[in-house]
Amino acid sequence: MKSRHEGPHPEHTFHLESPVTDHRQTRHIVLGIGPGSSSDDALEFALTLAVVEGASLHVIHCISAEDMPVETDSPRFENQFRTEMTRQREHTSAALGSHPGPWTYDCKHGDPTSVILAMADKYDAFTIVVGSPRRGPISAISQLTHSSVSSRLTRQHQYPVVVVPVGVKSTGWMRKSVS
Repeated sequence: MKSRHEGPHPEHTFHLESPVTDHRQTRHIVLGIGPGSSSDDALEFALTLAVVEGASLHVIHCISAEDMPVETDSPRFENQFRTEMTRQREHTSAALGSHPGPWTYDCKHGDPTSVILAMADKYDAFTIVVGSPRRGPISAISQLTHSSVSSRLTRQHQYPVVVVPVGVKSTGWMRKSVS
């Protein structure tokens, strides 16, 4: 697995690549992830879709306020932030490690929608996959004002977007599509 660090905080930004040497896939899927269970479900869905479609998977996590601990002025802030970022990286890397096809995994600072679209442009993705917005008052306001990442992505007109609801597992549809 190749690793490269870039950005203002090298311990939080990175680029990883699968050890698979055959990168001739002509189809590419971009997956945008963040904290929370909706990203876990989207990751599982995208991994299955990549296998079924014979596509490369490109995962991007944009560090945002949602990754930050609530008490940003706490002396424990940096430690909590580092712990959460490490947990997310290890969880996603473990899932990607068992994927048979080529993949990349990047963690960057920036506007999630813009970074996801830039990655889709870079790889000429045939689809973008994201998890559904979380529940709660702030998420509801984001949905109403169309400022959530999934809402902003579905308003662009270049790439199909799959929004994976929380709790949806890909095993059921995979069996149906292979049969």
